[in-house]
Amino acid sequence: CLGQMKRLQELEVKLCMTMMEVFESESINNSNNNLDEQSAATGTTLTNAMLKNITSVVVPQLSNLKSVSIHECDLLQHIFTFSTLESLKQLKVLRVMKCKTIQVIVKEENETSPKVVVFPRLETLKLDDLPNLKGFFMGMNDFRWPSLHNVLINKCPQLIMFTSGQSKTPKLEYIETSLGKYSLECGLNFDGRINNKLETTFSTSSDSSISKGMPFSFHNLTEINIEERDVKTIIPSHALLQLQKLEQITIKLCFQIKEVFEVASEGTKNIGLSESQTIVKIPNLTQVHLDGLYDLKYLWKSTRWLALEFPKLTSVSIEDCYSLKHVFTCSMVGSLVQLQVLRIMACDNIEVIVKEEEECDTKVNEIMLPCLKSLKLECLPSLNGFCLGKEDFSF
Repeated sequence: CLGQMKRLQELEVKLCMTMMEVFESESINNSNNNLDEQSAATGTTLTNAMLKNITSVVVPQLSNLKSVSIHECDLLQHIFTFSTLESLKQLKVLRVMKCKTIQVIVKEENETSPKVVVFPRLETLKLDDLPNLKGFFMGMNDFRWPSLHNVLINKCPQLIMFTSGQSKTPKLEYIETSLGKYSLECGLNFDGRINNKLETTFSTSSDSSISKGMPFSFHNLTEINIEERDVKTIIPSHALLQLQKLEQITIKLCFQIKEVFEVASEGTKNIGLSESQTIVKIPNLTQVHLDGLYDLKYLWKSTRWLALEFPKLTSVSIEDCYSLKHVFTCSMVGSLVQLQVLRIMACDNIEVIVKEEEECDTKVNEIMLPCLKSLKLECLPSLNGFCLGKEDFSF
């Protein structure tokens, strides 16, 4: 009957908690392997397969299969066997999520082959919340992914490599996680050494779930995109020196966040700075968008020990941040020479946009925002003024 499934284009298996095999193989049950011939021959979609005794997803020769989605199937240990890959030339989308025991996506077989595996049309790959996943494939074959451009890898704490052999991904520009997007240094050719480095990087993070299981670290983070997460700080102080590639920050509906950049309150040694270094530049950050951070008190908190500078920041948008009382301090504004757009809306407790600092080693006489083109202040019932200090402003 498996040969009659050649028209199948979509396969979705969801919430089948006791499944052991989607397509029952001869090794498990040689006498009961017949499916409904009419539905197999005429249907193009198999959704929420209601099959019993399944521990693996063994796909037969399905030359038209374009999409595979496996969700919350806790007894699955793999999705495909190596021999089935040859038939997946049309596959465009592969999603595997919340499967507790899955260890590999493709299982090795007794008979090894040195051939290169090619997924010619695969565009999207999503591996999310797979606590026991060790790799996509643990054999030594090389892989080619000529069309792959959308990859998400998240909450895979046991992931030690993607493939043992080399993976070539000419169209893949970044890898996405729940924290954001990471630029590629080694593509999909990472191994356990990167994962170990990550654990050190995030060892004091306020929320280990953001970083746990990512084979990446802050040094190749290009975009932060977070929504509806229970965290208090996004970027810990020990990671400030690693943000050389960060370009955009978008955070929405994270109700417990108190600050975006954590700045150490005592000294700079713990974050890797010399005693004489008091300024950290985030050199490529261009956009910051914050929305619905009800407990946010600071974008970053200025201290006598450390100041952050953003020489390329062009756009800041803040909305529905009810605990925020000011956006910048006078010393912060000095680095915003490229700021073009500033929008502050529906922040009930904002009193000033730029706050005068009581304790500052250097006096700021004039504040310049030479590139500011658009300023929007809306629904700010507590706003007393843009800046109440004695500094001169130049727009």
